[in-house]
Amino acid sequence: MTADRGGYETLDGLMMLRRLQSVARNAPMAVVATLASLIALLIAFRNSDYLPFIASWALLAGALSLWGSMRLARMRQRITPAKLPLHLHAAAVFLGAGSIIWAAGLLGLALIARGTEVAMVAIIGTSLFVGVLLVHRALPAVAHVHIASMSLAIGAASWAAFGPAGWPVLLLIAAYAATLVLTVRRIDRGLIESVRQEVERGEVSQSVRLLLEDYEEQSSDWLWRVDAEGRLHNIGGRFAGASGRDASTLEGLPFTDLFESGEARDRLAASLAQRAPFTDLVVHLTIDGETRHWRLSGRAHQDGGMRGVARDITVDRQNETRAARMAHYDHLTGLANRYLFNERLRHATGADGGPPGSVALFYIDLDDFKSVNDTRGHLVGDRLLREVADRLQAQVRSDDLVARLGGDEFAVLMETRAGESLLIERGHRFLSVVRQPFEIDGQSYRISTSVGVARCVNGDCDAEELMRRADLALYAAKSKGRDNFALFEPQLDRAARARREMEIDLADALANGEFRLHYQPIIDLGSGRVTALEALLRWHHPRRGLVSPANFLPVAEKTGLIVPIGEWVIRQALHEMSTRGSDLRLAVNLSPTQVKDPGLVAVIAQALYASDISPAQVEFEITEHVVMEAGEQNLTTLEKLHELGVSIALDDFGTGYSSLSYLRRFPFDRIKIDRHFVENVVQDADSRAIVASVAQLAQALGMQTTAEGVERLDQLEALRSLGVEEAQGFFIGKPEPGERIDLSLIEQAGRRSAADESVLDYRQARAQALRRRSNGGNG
Repeated sequence: MTADRGGYETLDGLMMLRRLQSVARNAPMAVVATLASLIALLIAFRNSDYLPFIASWALLAGALSLWGSMRLARMRQRITPAKLPLHLHAAAVFLGAGSIIWAAGLLGLALIARGTEVAMVAIIGTSLFVGVLLVHRALPAVAHVHIASMSLAIGAASWAAFGPAGWPVLLLIAAYAATLVLTVRRIDRGLIESVRQEVERGEVSQSVRLLLEDYEEQSSDWLWRVDAEGRLHNIGGRFAGASGRDASTLEGLPFTDLFESGEARDRLAASLAQRAPFTDLVVHLTIDGETRHWRLSGRAHQDGGMRGVARDITVDRQNETRAARMAHYDHLTGLANRYLFNERLRHATGADGGPPGSVALFYIDLDDFKSVNDTRGHLVGDRLLREVADRLQAQVRSDDLVARLGGDEFAVLMETRAGESLLIERGHRFLSVVRQPFEIDGQSYRISTSVGVARCVNGDCDAEELMRRADLALYAAKSKGRDNFALFEPQLDRAARARREMEIDLADALANGEFRLHYQPIIDLGSGRVTALEALLRWHHPRRGLVSPANFLPVAEKTGLIVPIGEWVIRQALHEMSTRGSDLRLAVNLSPTQVKDPGLVAVIAQALYASDISPAQVEFEITEHVVMEAGEQNLTTLEKLHELGVSIALDDFGTGYSSLSYLRRFPFDRIKIDRHFVENVVQDADSRAIVASVAQLAQALGMQTTAEGVERLDQLEALRSLGVEEAQGFFIGKPEPGERIDLSLIEQAGRRSAADESVLDYRQARAQALRRRSNGGNG
């Protein structure tokens, strides 16, 4: 019977096994003690008259002890779980019988002992009494029998020898007995706890074995083992399959030979040689022509080798590579994204601590690409962006970086010492390749782009400065119109600083009361009467003087200052018109940013209430970009303005491609014909046809028409003949402050021209009227 658990997996079965093992293990020592005690007794009673009786008893006790010991030895070789209870019962009977035989013998010896024989019986009795802790402790019931029988035997012998005077001995025997019982119980509890823990450890060990077996079969990790020389052995099937080789081929192969040379394999070899633990060591190997990546962990084993686990992390590496690409490359075009672009730019300009070089940066922005998405859809827009990316990529060297910064913005970064002529040539090449038609799903598309370029030479600027210069160059290119290129020049920086100064001054202009309103008259072409005044904003700068709206309004629009400035224009224009006491129509322009402002309707309603002007007397002019840029949102705002009772005019009609669709979607009250058509209405048949068509269209839709930019008498006559209802321009009257406008003079000239059934030069008519007034009213 071995010390392992064998098939004894339950607590009761293992408890019986450990009890029987304890008895069998200590039986030889008990035999030796028994034989020694018997020999000592025979020597002590060698002269006794009872020697034959004592010798017979000693022979019986010794034979029983030897026979029991041999039986227990045979049990250790043949024990099985099925026979375990029977053998344990036999051992208990044997030990119990031995205790009774010794107790009876000691009692008899005590009654016949004399002199030194009494001392010998007392010594041996005491040793047998305490000897219960040697063999009987594993069987508490048998131990109790032993303690009880020995206590009775020794107690009876004491009473026989001393009578009542021997009560101290009886107390001592009782104390010994109690102590031994408690000790046996404590030992038994310890044995039970030990066996319980052993069962738990066995269950844990079994679980671990099962997990390891399942780990080998189901896990993505594999176990590996190497001997003291770093050679593989006991190769598992999964490890062999993962390595693409047979287990027999791998057996005895140096572990490091599986992997490609490099730092990782060197670290593995050093760890195996030193038997040093390691974790998460990534090594590389080739399996069936494909590079794989394994992550290894290992530690030393008691057999002198090492053991560990391996995992194939090739897919993880691929996912990491894919994630890194997603973090550095644009998902739509495959170009570098802004993050990677900024890294490369910082490196090229030495911002990361490296040596700065000579760098050229091209900013490329597609012209009005939003209209492509709005009219053709985002799918076509995305296809165009990919095509543009491919064309740009084809125009650069492998070391150059093409990036998509977002939307329709691209950048090309080149490390080059090329002069301005080569940069200009490259910029125009970018313009050219984008200008070529794109074929998508059988349809041809044409777009254009604007390109701005700047450069740093030998680190004369940092990354932020280079980007600022390229942005200024792009701004300059866009200011020229579509499909243009600009190279950064110092004057662009000066112009940018001037714009910045204007932004700063513009922010204070409203608070400082620097704005004024001028008004331009609008006349009826049929009667010559002044029908409306258009309010136009002017900025009287304390140092610059009168600043043109063309210079500061784009700045106000870009910075968002147009909203508070626009609110001031609305309130001021309505207030000034109310002080005139006139029933003329007041026209006020609204910018796209104003129409997007959710507070616009409330501002206009408050201004109407404060000025006490009839809403029907107020007209707001918008460009078609207003309804193009925000669509339904802006149309909703315009409908709310209509509900207030004000009129809405569509300004600069004809400059956009979708004017007719917006005329259908929103009931404008007036169409203002752009000055571009008025300029050529006399000599250009196409312009006349367009003006006539707009006049007829407006009449059919119940709208009125006003022509802008009238500069000559022949233009005025042509517009009247084509059916246009109203006109304005410098020929009729320049914008002037409200207090300088004399409507009576303009209307007098208008009535005179109408009576003559010809249209006069209103500037001349006004001059004549002024002269008559200065002469007292005489012709």
